[in-house]
Amino acid sequence: MNTTTAEFGTDPTDNVSDVAPELADKPLDRSIIEGWMMELPLQPSGWRTEANICCDFYDNHQLSQEDKETLQDRGQPEVITNLIQPTVDTVLGMEVKSRSDFRVRPEDDDVCTDDMAEGLSLLVKRDETESGLDRATSEAYAAEVKAGLGWVYIGRERDGLAQNAYMARYVHRSEIYWDWRSKEPDLSDARYLIRRRWILLDDAIGMFPMFAELLRQCGTNWQGYDPLLDNGNTGLIQHFNISRDTRLSEHMYVNRADNSVLISEVWYRKAVQGYTLRLPTGTVVECDFDNVEHQRLIVEEGAQVKPAVFQKVRLAWYVGPHMLYDTPSPYNHRLFPYVPFFGKREDLSGAPYGIIRVMLSPQREVNARKSKMLWAMNSKRVIADADAVEDHEAAAAEVSRQDAYIILKKGRTPDSQFQVDSGADISSQQFQALQEAKQSIPEASGVHKALMGQNSSATSGFAINSLVEQGVNGLADLNDNYRIARRIAGQMLFEMRLQDMLGKETRVKIGQGAKAKTIVFNRRVVDPATGQTVIENDTTRVRPVLVLDDVPATPSFKMQQMQQMTEMVKSLPPQMQAAVADIVFEQTDSPRKYEIADRIRSVGGVKTPEQMQADQQAAQQAQQIQQAMQQEAATLNMAKIAAEINAKEADSEKTLMEARKLAVDLARAVQELQAMAQGMGVQLPVVDTTPQPETIYAPRVLPSD
Repeated sequence: MNTTTAEFGTDPTDNVSDVAPELADKPLDRSIIEGWMMELPLQPSGWRTEANICCDFYDNHQLSQEDKETLQDRGQPEVITNLIQPTVDTVLGMEVKSRSDFRVRPEDDDVCTDDMAEGLSLLVKRDETESGLDRATSEAYAAEVKAGLGWVYIGRERDGLAQNAYMARYVHRSEIYWDWRSKEPDLSDARYLIRRRWILLDDAIGMFPMFAELLRQCGTNWQGYDPLLDNGNTGLIQHFNISRDTRLSEHMYVNRADNSVLISEVWYRKAVQGYTLRLPTGTVVECDFDNVEHQRLIVEEGAQVKPAVFQKVRLAWYVGPHMLYDTPSPYNHRLFPYVPFFGKREDLSGAPYGIIRVMLSPQREVNARKSKMLWAMNSKRVIADADAVEDHEAAAAEVSRQDAYIILKKGRTPDSQFQVDSGADISSQQFQALQEAKQSIPEASGVHKALMGQNSSATSGFAINSLVEQGVNGLADLNDNYRIARRIAGQMLFEMRLQDMLGKETRVKIGQGAKAKTIVFNRRVVDPATGQTVIENDTTRVRPVLVLDDVPATPSFKMQQMQQMTEMVKSLPPQMQAAVADIVFEQTDSPRKYEIADRIRSVGGVKTPEQMQADQQAAQQAQQIQQAMQQEAATLNMAKIAAEINAKEADSEKTLMEARKLAVDLARAVQELQAMAQGMGVQLPVVDTTPQPETIYAPRVLPSD
């Protein structure tokens, strides 16, 4: 028991160093997930029915069976004038027209250079194209506008023969249920997300071959299974007992009509007590003490390790109440791989809805008014006495014809009448109401005729632009939610790319034409200063932050940008036009635009910033080499002069040594001559044979000896 006394409140009941069972890093109990499945039918479902109706109205299915029977009883025609579809198509076209690419910006990270950012942006662009992300997000945006909610799955390709590493797929709203208590647009606060799909038994066995017998028994509701004759298959016996004790009924996950089972893909968050590691870049990750890289960061770079409680994402697969397996999320990000594209949401319940919801009532009125008007135009009102005609039924049928010919009864009374009135007066009133109902649709949706390119009541250019701006502003909430969801989808794709690049050298060609060069990520090189191996362009130090480019990447916007640039260049003097001609050609869509731009630069002597930087570096390097050569020449000249001086000194000392030797030999000869003279009794003059210090020097040791 922890003896620490709390400063406020009561003493703690548990030891903080012990891990509570609820915070252990292990799968949730099956009963909890089964409780979530029982909760799904109790969630608000009215929005799903309304979303289906909105999509039916867009698809021109605007009359229910009850409406058709009512019109048939009244004799009115079934008339549908679909004003919702062109309105929605205008909004969807705006998304395609204003779509922008993903981009990694270097200012988002102190480690990421301009070349690294460009290389990573190209990799994300390639993954975006190959995974089908653009198509998936467009379909999700269409569902967001129509029904109020669309989903996109971002994950790794499951097909073993697929050439692409990643996949992005649109998922229908009917397959996904989520924690209704969640309030965040990215479901970062949701406890669970469940995708439910009816799959044929053969396909289910192909997905989970290790549970083939369990799936077969679920498909037959365990008919003919006897646990006593199972030869000790403990796992199958446990599932048999679960099928008897579960609160889920068989029809909720088994369909015997087409031999299919309901596969539940459950993503959930679980609170876990563990340790976090703060990297030098500021990123906080879960600490894995068995990870060599984490060990190096702790020992060499002083990364901080702290105990903490955090949420971990897990994935579980269920068939009804039977858990197939439960595993931690295979992705580094802490989100569910299903990205929601919310449209508008109710304030009280949080139920999503799209722009068609406000157009349902005017659209129903348009259909009803037009049907009523056509019926009134073709109908006739007859006022007749009983003795006016012979056969009233035949007369009524004849009146409905435009070329009616009616014979009155012979012998009728003088005051007998037969009067036929048309419904033209009623149809004019219906026509006026019909026009008002049509006008209600753009007013309710905010998508005016000017935004759709149709004639409107506005006549001046300023008034038309105001209507267009008003329509764009009215869709700001939808488009803002779309950009947020699209960026989250791209972020997931980018983080998977960084996860797969870990420890692998990846070569990316960036730039075009004369600016083309290759950048290598995660390349191991030797640092000349320390002699240690370092990683160049290390992607593990890059914070995975992705943004949407401010400039749309659509052809229409590029054409508009090209026209504006051309007009600006025309206003420049001729000499300045030649200076920017290469930049103008690079903005075109010509397949050989970079080659043309390079030729213009070579003819005009214009250099790219990269070439100017390379020339500057080459000039600095040449200047350094010249200075080094001059310094080396001066050093050699000084060494030559010193060698000549030393040689002269050596010659002088050699002469002195020879003179000294000659003096010594001469003194010895004089002494011998004096000794011979004394022996013969001859007296010779005295000669001083001692060498003089000022003329005889001892030999000097040179530095080269």
